[in-house]
Amino acid sequence: MWTLLKIFLHPGSRVLGSRVQGIAALSASVVLWPMVTSVVAQDLVDAQDLVPAEGAETDGPKDASGKPLPVLVPEAAAGEPEVVPITPEQEGPIRAFIEARDQWADTLVAMKAASIRFSNKEGNADEHKKAYRELRDRARVEMNVTFDRAMDLLRVRKEDFEAGAMIATMLDYRASNSLYENSYEAAEMMLEAGVTYPFLYLIAARTALLEGKYDQVMKHYNALVELHGVEKLEDVDKMVASIVEVYPKFWDAEKKLLEAEAKADDLPRVLLETSRGPVTVELFENEAPNTVANFIKLVEDGYYDGADFYQVVDDFLAMGGDPVGDGTSTSGHFIPDEHDHPQARQLFRGYLVMAKVPDPRDSKTYVANSASSQFAIALMPMIRENRPQTVFGRVIEGMDVVASFRRVDPTEKKEKSVQLPPDRIETAKVLRKRDHEYKVEYVK
Repeated sequence: MWTLLKIFLHPGSRVLGSRVQGIAALSASVVLWPMVTSVVAQDLVDAQDLVPAEGAETDGPKDASGKPLPVLVPEAAAGEPEVVPITPEQEGPIRAFIEARDQWADTLVAMKAASIRFSNKEGNADEHKKAYRELRDRARVEMNVTFDRAMDLLRVRKEDFEAGAMIATMLDYRASNSLYENSYEAAEMMLEAGVTYPFLYLIAARTALLEGKYDQVMKHYNALVELHGVEKLEDVDKMVASIVEVYPKFWDAEKKLLEAEAKADDLPRVLLETSRGPVTVELFENEAPNTVANFIKLVEDGYYDGADFYQVVDDFLAMGGDPVGDGTSTSGHFIPDEHDHPQARQLFRGYLVMAKVPDPRDSKTYVANSASSQFAIALMPMIRENRPQTVFGRVIEGMDVVASFRRVDPTEKKEKSVQLPPDRIETAKVLRKRDHEYKVEYVK
C-alpha cells in the first residue's frame, strides 16, 4: 500500500506542459488521499492499523459518519479527460505544489519505516520512537504546507484536478477531526466549483463562524438542508446555528483582550508534551489569578505528567487532568470559582476551562467551588451569558495536536474487545510566568 501511495504522490509521467482539468471529477484521487492524511495524526500504538489490508474496500470518499458520498463527474470525465495547456503564470504554483506534496510523501514513508522499526524492536527502541515522533510532527506541518500550496495553485488554475482532489479530501479529513483553522476559503472554493459533498457545507458553515464571516453561516446550512436534507446537520451544527447571532458580540470583546495581552506579552505559558505532540497554552492570570496559580503549581509538582485525556468528543472537548484516568480523582484540594470576574472569559475554540462536580439536584449546573485539577480544552466555542465554570487559558500553539487526540467517550458502550489507550500528557512544564509568588487559595 505504501508503494501505491508513493506512486500516486510521485507520478513519474508528470509533465508541466498540460494538466488534467475538472475539480468535480474527484473520485479517482480521493480514494487514496484519506489513507495518506489519516497516517499523520496516529501514534505508535495503532500505527500498524493505518494501512488497509490488501483488497480492503476503498470505493470512494465517505462523509464524516462513514457513509459513501455522491461522486460528481462532469461531462468531460465521461470520455477522455480534458487537457488544458499551462500558462507561465501557473508554472510556479504547480511546481511548488508538486514539491510540497512529494516532500510530505517522503516524510510519511520515513515515518512508517520508523514505526515498523520500533514495533519490531530493532536496535534502540527509544531512538526509533524519537525518530517517529519527530517525523510525525514534521509530517503534520508538511500536510498543512501541501494544503496551502494546493490552494495557491487553485487560485490561479481553478479547476486543477489534483489540487482539487487534495483540497476536497483534506477538508473531509478536517471536518471529521475537528480541525477548522484556515479552511473557509478552501470550502467556499470547492462549493463554487460545483462540488456539493455534504461535509463541504458543514465545514464552510462552522469555519464561517470561527473566521468571523457570520453572514455565511446560515447560507451554507440552508443550502445543505435544501440539497441533502436536514438529517445531515450534526449536533455541533445546531449549536453553531443557535449562537451565530450572539457570538460576534462576545468575540469582538475577546479580540480586544487578546490585543492588549499581545501588547503586554507577559502572561504565563505552559508546554504540554502530549503523546500526539506539543501543545502550548497561555494562561489568563488577569481574570483568573487563583485558578492560574493552582494550574502552575500542579504543573510544577508534576501532577499532570502521565495524565490521560480520558474524554475526547468530536466538536465538543478534550478533558484531562485526572491521573486516575476515569474522571473521579482530584488533587486533594478545591479552589474558589472565578467565573464571576468582571471580565471573565468565554469558552471559545481552544480555550481551557476548569471541570467541576455536577450538582446532584440539577444535572445542568455544578457544585460551587468544586474545581480541583481536571480541565477541558474546547474543540468548538460554547457561549453562555453566565458561564458557571472558570475559563483560564487558551491554546496558542498545537490546536491541530489537540484535535488529533484519540476519541474517547466514556458514555458509549465499548463493543470492541481491544481498546486503544487514550492520549495523555507525558510531561508538563512552565515556560514562563510573572515575577511574583504564585500562592494558591483553597476552599476552606
